[in-house]
Parts: sequence; structure tokens; C-alpha cells
Amino acid sequence: MAYLKHLSTTSELDALLEEKKDNLVVIDFHATWCGPCHAIAPIFSKLSESFRAATFAKVDVDRSPQIAQRYAVTAMPTFIFIKNKSVVDQMKGADPKQLESLVRKHASQTAASSSASEVSGDIQVSLLEFLDLSQLNCLNEANDHTLKSIVSTKSKNTSNSFLLSDADEELLLNIPFNQTVRVRSILIHASNPNQGPKKIKILTNRLSLGFEDVEDAEEPEVAQILDLSEEQIIEGKRITLRYVRFQAVNSIHIFVASNQGEEEETRIDAIDVFGVPVETTRDLSGLKKLEE
Repeated sequence: MAYLKHLSTTSELDALLEEKKDNLVVIDFHATWCGPCHAIAPIFSKLSESFRAATFAKVDVDRSPQIAQRYAVTAMPTFIFIKNKSVVDQMKGADPKQLESLVRKHASQTAASSSASEVSGDIQVSLLEFLDLSQLNCLNEANDHTLKSIVSTKSKNTSNSFLLSDADEELLLNIPFNQTVRVRSILIHASNPNQGPKKIKILTNRLSLGFEDVEDAEEPEVAQILDLSEEQIIEGKRITLRYVRFQAVNSIHIFVASNQGEEEETRIDAIDVFGVPVETTRDLSGLKKLEE
């Protein structure tokens, strides 16, 4: 499965670079009429699968000339490597070995920087990008206001959609990832302070989970129990977790036991999970070199 973002406008580009400013972004400038572009496209896709801490994007220069002009792209394919919104490297042509070498070089530098910063808690990227939406579910959600409705874009929800409990105030959010991640913090936002979550219990890596498994559970059976403040909920502040308990997470489960105003329904407008993916790289040296 390739992890590629297709950019059409400069506004999409700017949004991506802002969101991924702490990570490596590699942009493939290509054209439909370009033979070498088509030849190296599978290699670029495979790299996106292997280096999941980096972001891989594609730009059709004929459809989006304004993006190509920004980086003075005149030959195809051209690969631009960006960190912190600045170009750190570029490559022209369809040499798969050179492309992999540059990706490995800059991705590893990013990973090393991230590892050093993790100790001080500096690096936290949104992990919603790594959601496995096919396995996502929430117990006691209202049919018209589901968990999927606020995370389906794999980014923090800014739409009018919201998650709402059904029979009572309890919710059990089961959030799986498509790779192992390290979790540092979470964010839960509710526009209605009285309906926002208050007491929550967080668990990890459970294949199946029901209310009967969590209602009476205490630490260390659950990874962490939190009493959220109204300020944290209204302002959508990041809530730091006990990092040592969230080192190798394949799924995170959030049980909402109560809300701020003891209302019958609990509402969540947005949720986000922050940390870093556990980067796994694959040796691509066996890929056949393309003829120029």
C-alpha cells in the first residue's frame, strides 16, 4: 500500500509543509508524458511504504505549474527534499539507487533528531495519519454521530461533525494504527463543556474490549487514568501521558466514564493522538535499476 499525497494547489502544499514541518517531505515532480517518471513511480511508492516517518507527495507539473515554479522545476522527474519548510536536497532524473540513498540519508537524520528530542518531549507529531480506519470503532456511539465521522480525514476534525454517546454518558473508543507507534500525548476537544469527557481510562493493544473490561479496572490494569479539566476540553489542550507505558502501541483504547456536567450524553468534537511512529525501513537494494 503506497502512502502518497497528491498536491494540486500551493495552499495544499503550504498546509502539508506546516503539518509536517518536523518531518522529511519528499515531492516527486512528474508529467504524464514523461517516460522516466512512469518508470520510477513504483520505486517512489515503495519508498513511501518503507519510510513511514517521512511524507511522500506527487505534483503533476502540467496541472500544477505554480508549485513547480516555486521550486524552479524544469526537468522531469525532479525530487525535492524539504525539512522545516526549506529545501535540503534535490535530485533530477530516474536513478532509483540515488533516490533511495537520499531518502535514507534525510529520513535517518530526521529520525535521529526525533529520537534525541523525544527525551525532552519536543517531538510530537499527529498519529492520526497512521489510523487503520477499517478496524476503528466506538461502543455506545450514536448512529448519526460516530467516531469515524471525526477522524476519517486522518487529521484533527475541523468540520461540524462530532461524536456523541447513545444510551448513557459512557463511550469506548477503539483506535487501531496500521503500524507500531510511540504515544506521548492526546487531545480531546468538546465545544459543549458540560458534555465534554471528564474521567477517562486509557488502555493499549487489546484485541477485543467491552465496557465490562474497563468500568471497574484500575492502574496498572489500565495504562493510565485521567481526570480532565474543563479547560483542557474546551481549549483542546494536549494531555501528556506516562510515556513509558506507551512505547509500542498498535492500538489505543479510551474509555470515557463520565462527563464534566454529569449529562446523559457525552460529546467529542475532535480527538488527536501525538507521538512518533516506530520507523521500520526495508532494504530496497534488490530493486532493479532503471535504464536511463
